[in-house]
Amino acid sequence: MALSELLSKAFGIDGENHELCLAQYKVVSAQAPLFYLIMISAMFAVAYVSFSTAPAFLTIVMPLYLLTGFLAAYYGYVIPRSITLQAYRKAIVRSLHTSVLVTMVFGISYSYWIISILGFGDQKLHYLVLAITGLATLGAAICLMHLRAAALSMAVFTLGPLTVYLWMTGEPGYVIISAISALVSFVFVFVATRYSQDFSEIIMRRIEVEAKRHEAELLSQSNRALAELDTLTGLANRRAFMSHLNSQVNDVKAQKIQGLAVGILDLDGFKQINDIYGHSAGDHLLQAVGKRLSEMLPPRVFLARLGGDEFGLIASEYDSNEQLTKIGEEICQVMRIPFDMDKFSAHLGGSVGFAKWNEEIENAERFFEMADYALYHAKDNKRGGVTIFNQSHADTIREVSGVSRRLQDASFEDEMSLVYQPIVSSLNGKTIGFEALARWVSPVLGAISPDVFIRSAERAGTINALTAVLLEKALDEFKSWPQDLFLSFNLSMQDIASSEAMLRLISIVQKSGFDPARLTFEVTESSMMRDYERAMDSLNLLKNMGCKIALDDFGTGYSSLAYVRQMPLDKLKLDRKFIADIETDRNARAIVHAMIEMCKHLQVECIVEGVENVGQFETLNAMGCKIIQGYYFSKPLKGADALRYLSEQKSPDEFEQNPMAPYAGGILSGQ
Repeated sequence: MALSELLSKAFGIDGENHELCLAQYKVVSAQAPLFYLIMISAMFAVAYVSFSTAPAFLTIVMPLYLLTGFLAAYYGYVIPRSITLQAYRKAIVRSLHTSVLVTMVFGISYSYWIISILGFGDQKLHYLVLAITGLATLGAAICLMHLRAAALSMAVFTLGPLTVYLWMTGEPGYVIISAISALVSFVFVFVATRYSQDFSEIIMRRIEVEAKRHEAELLSQSNRALAELDTLTGLANRRAFMSHLNSQVNDVKAQKIQGLAVGILDLDGFKQINDIYGHSAGDHLLQAVGKRLSEMLPPRVFLARLGGDEFGLIASEYDSNEQLTKIGEEICQVMRIPFDMDKFSAHLGGSVGFAKWNEEIENAERFFEMADYALYHAKDNKRGGVTIFNQSHADTIREVSGVSRRLQDASFEDEMSLVYQPIVSSLNGKTIGFEALARWVSPVLGAISPDVFIRSAERAGTINALTAVLLEKALDEFKSWPQDLFLSFNLSMQDIASSEAMLRLISIVQKSGFDPARLTFEVTESSMMRDYERAMDSLNLLKNMGCKIALDDFGTGYSSLAYVRQMPLDKLKLDRKFIADIETDRNARAIVHAMIEMCKHLQVECIVEGVENVGQFETLNAMGCKIIQGYYFSKPLKGADALRYLSEQKSPDEFEQNPMAPYAGGILSGQ
């Protein structure tokens, strides 16, 4: 066993507990000057009062000898900083050992010196020397109480020999002092031991707290990292993207970088693959997309997955349309290269929207909205291509903002109206229901596109009030129509996300006297996925009332088949985009046929929207599609025209003889 270990064991110093040793070292180091001040002052006080009676060896030589020992011990206690951590820890333990040894040697030397002094002078002088020594020893020991071995050494080796000496003299006064000294020493040993234990426990608790705090900090850092990581692709997520965008916006404002652009990539065709091959295949495809993008993008472009099949791009030092168009086209080209999956080859496309920084942009959120608008403009007008936000787009946004302001002052009762588009059975040509569609003719702005004023109402926060007014109008008009017809009514994202709005709509239905079984509420995929849990609660409320639920524009939003299976659906409406090329595109036919079969297995009605010609109707009919909606039968009609349409539609026998001919009566052409 090494000397250090022997000393640690003998002195009760836990040399392996580095934190406790360091705490003891720091406290003793801080109080060492007080210790030396007390003992040196006491030493010179004793030498001074004994100077006239004791010999020079005891009053001059011995004090100087002890003083030299004090100074040597003090300066030897200091540990150099320019050493390794391991050496520093060993030096601390060594210093603690030295402290104990110094107090032992000093205590014995000091005690011997005092006993020698007591051999000279009268009893009065002796009492003074003993008083000085006792008080100084007690004060010095208190300075060392954090290191129990040193404190006990100071008390025992200084007062111990004196106590024995005084007891052995047999003088009554000295015997009393000896007894009191022994009692005080005993009490001090007890108190010092308890104090040292308490100090050690405090340090250990502090170490535990620090360890837990450090663990919590590491966990927090890990959580922050995970919070900014898309676990599926390993890319940054939306939160990290917006944080980085804010940082880059601050840099470009401070002119730390020249040129900044933000972009959004939306995958074309991913939704169909995800629905046909399953959620797992879709996840693997997104991982492959993320990997391919990471490999092809330059270092100056920050890449993140925003959610679903959208990826965000932040391009530093990009300030020209040519640069952005080039990188955007490269991204689209890379996305068109087939992805080799386990059991199939995935063919995707990509649409990209970019926005360039300019000084008129208020903040990062506005900057991102510009790129988002450019993306959806690309998807609507230039699918598979690149769109850069420009002045025309800004003008359109201002127009929408103007519509939003006008909506605030609009009288919904007077200015809003409804038209109805027939929903027809392809088996016998019989109209089985109508979809109610909103129309707005503003006295100031004129006729406004439904897409524009619905989106504006959502932004302006007036959509709930608008929905309530339109539902009242629809129920009031439709309840006098034939009882075998159902009414289909659209709800917005904000309608199904608000429990207050839902309760208001339920109250309107109940007060109207309209049979809930004839009422179908349509919701879109994207509105469901914004707040899935709350949306599900809203749909269940409507279902419990007896209404039907239809998922509108299926295939254009963000839901997966797993979510569709969980929704309380009665009907599923295929978006018109799926049938645009159904006559000539084999893949389009395969996708639509798969969706029709899926609806059969899910036991929900399948309604195909956007049927415009005989070829589409014939193809869908051959696939087994039973319910159709679109301009092939009729455009949306005013209430009176819809009733006339019903009276003029073909009988089942006429439809069976000639199902391909459009309906007569001039309603389709608006006559």
